[in-house]
Amino acid sequence: IINGSAMTYFDFRIPGLEMTVVAADGQPVKPVNVDEFRIAVAETYDVIVQPKERKAYTFFAESFDRSGYARGTLTPSIGLTAE
Repeated sequence: IINGSAMTYFDFRIPGLEMTVVAADGQPVKPVNVDEFRIAVAETYDVIVQPKERKAYTFFAESFDRSGYARGTLTPSIGLTAE
């Protein structure tokens, strides 16, 4: 996960799916399980997700002041949409 913004911190989450953070800014870290994390400008995080169901998940990067967000879909195959 990369925060390529110019000035905004984001809270990143994938509702219904736990993430395991394994690296921060390219450096390995002790794995930690999280539901959400805050990412600052130019930071990167490597995360592992292990879905238990074959379905689509929505991921959100919401600005910390809640003024806006970006969303995307993590899906195992073309044509699936997240709820």
